[in-house]
Amino acid sequence: MKHVRKMKAIAFGVVMAVALAGCGSAPQQPAAGKAGGSEPAPAPTAAAKKELSGKLVIYTGAGPEITDPLFEGFKKKYPNIKPELVKAGSGELLARIAAEKDNPGGDILLGGEPYAFDTSKQYFDAYESPTDKDMIRQDPNHIWHVWTFMPQAILVNTKLLKDQAEWPKTLKDLSDPKWKAKGKIAFADPGKSGTGAGILNGIVSLYDWNFVEQMQKNIEVSPGSDAMFAAVKDGAVPLGFINEDLGAKWEQTGVPVKMIFPSDGVTNTLDSLAVIKGAKDADNAKAFIDYMGSKEAHEIMKDQVLRRSTRKDVAPPQGLADLSKLKMIENKPMTRDELSSGFNTHLENARK
Repeated sequence: MKHVRKMKAIAFGVVMAVALAGCGSAPQQPAAGKAGGSEPAPAPTAAAKKELSGKLVIYTGAGPEITDPLFEGFKKKYPNIKPELVKAGSGELLARIAAEKDNPGGDILLGGEPYAFDTSKQYFDAYESPTDKDMIRQDPNHIWHVWTFMPQAILVNTKLLKDQAEWPKTLKDLSDPKWKAKGKIAFADPGKSGTGAGILNGIVSLYDWNFVEQMQKNIEVSPGSDAMFAAVKDGAVPLGFINEDLGAKWEQTGVPVKMIFPSDGVTNTLDSLAVIKGAKDADNAKAFIDYMGSKEAHEIMKDQVLRRSTRKDVAPPQGLADLSKLKMIENKPMTRDELSSGFNTHLENARK
């Protein structure tokens, strides 16, 4: 089994900067893939302080349990700005942004790994937010802005799997043929879901595509992350994956599920946001970037959303797992197209 370098790269930085709330230095992460073409123009300075009004169209894959508390805080700060939400999987949203490049329909893309923005940087505008310096990692080109760190756990439906001895302990256990007979494992389509792409990136980084193909014999592909989460919660399948914050909320409210952090490696994502190139309400978009990087917003994220902040001065939410006891997978830089096409190719082989 491939050795997981514990708490290195971004995972190490997150533990030091997030779990210890500002006691560590910014993390190192494998360099994301670079798209061709010239480097972005120098980022403009922070948005000028002025009365802002009008629309703000936000493309996101995040659910209301995440966006509602944050948007409420934003609207209190900017009461004359009216956020409009367009929700879809991040893969679909990136494709939409590319198709709309000559007449953008959105102002912000909320959600996605830094590499997703690096490899699509022609569709986003640089903006140097005054909050960038407060983060555990920042884009030197100021296109993407990190806002949360998310480990993922295996999620078990405890009504379908009553015997804990049957529960998987590792990612490798998911390749056991018994899961095909027991109802399969929900897995979000990485071509449509950023969460699915992040989980796949981690599994490929820890093992390889041959292992993925063995696991795919046991999976049920979900059209997005929400569908993957719900399939386990509702008992359609016994297993799947879950973002840590939502899994913790479900456990705390008595939903019959249990999170398992695999001992061989935990998949994880660093979520970011960016201003869409040519945004019609660019000043409002920049104000949203500033707000999402503020300590106020990150305290809301910690206390109400139960997600780990990427600010150096905000502690993790109470009740979440101790990161120092988990083996975070160090993700290899892969493009969304590589992940999606690889997944589909090996899925076809697995189903033969």
